[in-house]
Amino acid sequence: MAQITPIQRIFGRIREFFSTSSNEVIMRVRSYTRRWRSSFRQPTNDWGRPDYLFWRRAYYGRAAGLEVSGLLIKPIVSKLAAWTLGRAPRWKLDSETSQQALADWWQDEHATVLKAWRAALKQGDAFVVVNSDLTLTLLPPDCVDPIVSDDDYANVMGWRVTQVLSHPETSQRMTVVDEYYPERRIHRIEINGIRTQEITYPNLLGRMTLVHIANQPDSGETFGHAEAEGLLPMLHRYGEVFDAAIAGNIRQGRPTAVLTFDTIADLEKFDDENADFETQTLPNGNSQRNKIYNVDLDELLVTSGATFDYKSPAPFTEDTAQLLELMFYLYGQHSEIPEFILGMAVASSKASTESQMPAFVEFIKMRRGEMVRWLTEIAEIAMGYLALITPGVNAQTPTLQWEPLDQEDGTLTLETLKWALEVGLIDDLTALKLMPTEVDDPEGVLARAKAERAEREVQAMQRMEAQTALAATNAPTPTPAEPPVNEMNGNGHVEKGQALAILEAATVEWMRELA
Repeated sequence: MAQITPIQRIFGRIREFFSTSSNEVIMRVRSYTRRWRSSFRQPTNDWGRPDYLFWRRAYYGRAAGLEVSGLLIKPIVSKLAAWTLGRAPRWKLDSETSQQALADWWQDEHATVLKAWRAALKQGDAFVVVNSDLTLTLLPPDCVDPIVSDDDYANVMGWRVTQVLSHPETSQRMTVVDEYYPERRIHRIEINGIRTQEITYPNLLGRMTLVHIANQPDSGETFGHAEAEGLLPMLHRYGEVFDAAIAGNIRQGRPTAVLTFDTIADLEKFDDENADFETQTLPNGNSQRNKIYNVDLDELLVTSGATFDYKSPAPFTEDTAQLLELMFYLYGQHSEIPEFILGMAVASSKASTESQMPAFVEFIKMRRGEMVRWLTEIAEIAMGYLALITPGVNAQTPTLQWEPLDQEDGTLTLETLKWALEVGLIDDLTALKLMPTEVDDPEGVLARAKAERAEREVQAMQRMEAQTALAATNAPTPTPAEPPVNEMNGNGHVEKGQALAILEAATVEWMRELA
């Protein structure tokens, strides 16, 4: 058995002393260390926000270093917005009157909702106010700040909107502040720092009418991220390579004149005749002497002891194109948008395009799922106002229903349902419920369809009987000298064969009408 050394024994007693919870001194030490640890610990909530001005400038190619590559931000924003919210979503409620009222309102305001979603994708956040007159106001995210509870910093109990307006002819500035709370809205106006007006408006809905649209915030974050945030380093490199390629191409288009002198004496003679020297002061205080040649290469140059030639850089466009193509591949992988969706020509076969489409559809479904919260919030606020001003409309929580993304999936489903109905595997009601288009009240729709089909059959039968009677009445009576075979008897009556022919013709017409 190994013996314990004195040093190990001392460290064991120290460990035992600090690990004993019953020691009063140790309890005090632990209490202080917990306070120190909590004081230096990083906050679990993150109030950081994107640089909204930078992303607006980058979107239009006006940010430094992104004059060219920044133009790649717009396709991501446009394609995502179009595929996720290009069509107005459908809302389902228990009341048909409420559902129609919400559908009509959303159809009128869908363009503003789509604009807000594009703004959130572009710069990370967007804020929309549903006004009491059922109009939507899109606010710049720079002027909106959260109001938290004094006893719970994680509880956003309201939003403060601060807008600064300048007078067009004087130096006066007006500050308009609106604070949105669930039960009220406080409106204040200040001119040059002096409060001139403050009004409190009650909120009849009992909920905030300002909706925050955050693009993919992480856990612990309140504000979102610009869609192209992860692409920023690549976009800078893309722009650098592109600018260098353009500069090299310009230089390659105009070769550099080169004089090769045989001796140093010839070079010095040329410098004496054509060169000037100027002194330049460097930022560190030192001076530098630069040689400047006063030679116009567009004119005749005469010298001796030298060989004249033009020099150009080696071709590099193929290497540059390959490097830009690799970076564009990273761009597509990060954005998760296929090339054919971006409008690019696909060099590979059609099969690769068809294989990419299902994965892209699932990606769009995931992004749509992230949008349900704020879309439902806007719809609930609108329903609250509609219930106050529209008879028969009730304030309810609507259910969001998306339109199908891929028409081919819908066509395949319809063909499968048609086959199942023909062989008798499913009934009419099940087929109606499984259709790719959402059908409200399938039982009622099926009952009405059967009633209309029965009514059309009765009407077609009545027309068939009328046509048969008319044909029998107007049929010419053949003379006994030329009786049709098997059509007339000795009394001149129409035999059974002609009546059957008339009935068959009427039946064909009836079937054509039913089809």
